[in-house]
Amino acid sequence: MSRAEAELQSEEAALHAELTRLVSVRGELADRLGALQHKATEAGAAAVAQRAGVEPPVIDADAPFAKALAAREAALRARRETNAAVRQQLAGVKGQLQKLAQQLLVDEKAVAATLEQARQAPPPPAPVARPAAPPPVPQRVVPNAEAAFAGAAAPKPPKRQSPRVKMQAAVDFHSDNNFFNGFSANISDGGLFVATVNLVPLGTEVDLSFTLPSGEKIDAKGVVRWVREVNDKLPDAFPGIGVQFSALNPAAQDAIDTFLAQRDPLFYADAD
Repeated sequence: MSRAEAELQSEEAALHAELTRLVSVRGELADRLGALQHKATEAGAAAVAQRAGVEPPVIDADAPFAKALAAREAALRARRETNAAVRQQLAGVKGQLQKLAQQLLVDEKAVAATLEQARQAPPPPAPVARPAAPPPVPQRVVPNAEAAFAGAAAPKPPKRQSPRVKMQAAVDFHSDNNFFNGFSANISDGGLFVATVNLVPLGTEVDLSFTLPSGEKIDAKGVVRWVREVNDKLPDAFPGIGVQFSALNPAAQDAIDTFLAQRDPLFYADAD
């Protein structure tokens, strides 16, 4: 648009200059005709005087541009009105941008404060890992599981003697809330002793997992029947817990019985 307008302005300037030149030429010609008429009258040349009296055409340099000037003024007014409307819209947009900038500044400060609080807050406690529950298997309940180990407070019915043999094996055991591990020192068909510093209260039900020296993997349920705490006077006595089997699947019970039958007993433990 600016290029076209510049070309029009250049063309208008050239036309105006040409019209100005023509006006000047007309004036010169008018002067020459006037002088020629005067001389012809003095010489008595009527025909020449008559021709010399013909006026040159009237040239108005501004008339051809009057319409164009009026159109240009109308266009300028329209452009001024458009510019005013654009300025008003820009003022509105500027106001909205200022409000947005202020809100962003407030939000940035709020986010920075939240991040600072999060960095200063102590980390949450790590969840206690619990092993997946084993698939259900047929269980064989050990008879009279309430008093298989020595140390039970309640009166016990007649017992049979159950051999206990030495067994060195890692034992994993967990209750409802915790997961521990220890090392077995001996085992009988009614339970086993787990050497561990992670002592649990009497009566706690636990799930046991260990591998017999013969290679069979044993999963069993048990109940803590006695606890041996650390005793400085008996440094050779490992702390630990005595766990009574409360449920064994038939295959696990057979594997324990076979292992016990192949080993010389350390002593006999009371078991039902």
